[in-house]
Amino acid sequence: MTAFGHDTWWLVLGKAVAVFGFLLLTVLVAILAERKLLGRMQLRWGPNRVGPRGYLQSLADGIKLALKEGITPFGVDRPIFVLAPIISTVPAITAFAFIPFGPDVSVFGHRTPLQITDLPVAVL
Repeated sequence: MTAFGHDTWWLVLGKAVAVFGFLLLTVLVAILAERKLLGRMQLRWGPNRVGPRGYLQSLADGIKLALKEGITPFGVDRPIFVLAPIISTVPAITAFAFIPFGPDVSVFGHRTPLQITDLPVAVL
């Protein structure tokens, strides 16, 4: 028995990557839908320059954000300034580890639940 129950490490890693990918894709689709809806409400096209019908606009914005120069304000505690967004984001993403997305499935002969880990009620 491992720290994640009876699942092997590659199964836990695969489920974690799948959940993170699902969350990332959901956010990208929500951003695109919001931009298209707001464009229609303002009687304009919305994002339509990057990719077919603007579907790659969020990807282009992510690349632009990653390549921008990081500016740290004067007199700020740099480690806290860098860690603050991470500290607020990690619990929100980690909460999805305990949500069961469906019944037990068989993956390469291993029977596993469709959740990353089980939260014991005693912890609450």
